[in-house]
Amino acid sequence: MSKQLFALQDAKEMASILRSAQCFQRYDKIAHELLSELLVAIATGGEVVGGNNLGSDVWSETYGRIEVKSRILGTDGPFPRVSLRQSNMDKADYFVAVRWTKKFELHGAFMLPKPVVQKLYDAKVQKSGTAHIAWAEWVGQPGSRDITDICSAALSA
Repeated sequence: MSKQLFALQDAKEMASILRSAQCFQRYDKIAHELLSELLVAIATGGEVVGGNNLGSDVWSETYGRIEVKSRILGTDGPFPRVSLRQSNMDKADYFVAVRWTKKFELHGAFMLPKPVVQKLYDAKVQKSGTAHIAWAEWVGQPGSRDITDICSAALSA
């Protein structure tokens, strides 16, 4: 079905949301990536610093600089993955991979320390400098911390 069939309906709905949502006064856009960063900040007692020019996505007194990677299941093919570049590796102490369903229900959020991620990155890095790490491999690593319940509780509160 063509998106154009819903253009008028979608435009009106989006305009209504933009006018009524108070979060738009604090953020210039809303996306699953920002929502993931907010949830990681809540789960780690940190704050969203965002913007690539500032380095990592979240700063936490406990964990330091945290890079957050967010994807919607199905958008990276039949094999969900976490994609990292060297620039991601250079600017973070911890990494969190967050997955959403297509209906924007939280599927999972798993945090790994840099030394573990560095090994995964080094094993998968391609000539382009990007490493694609399988979701199953990410969540199955020793030291992987599942923060899904904390994030889900924050959404439910």
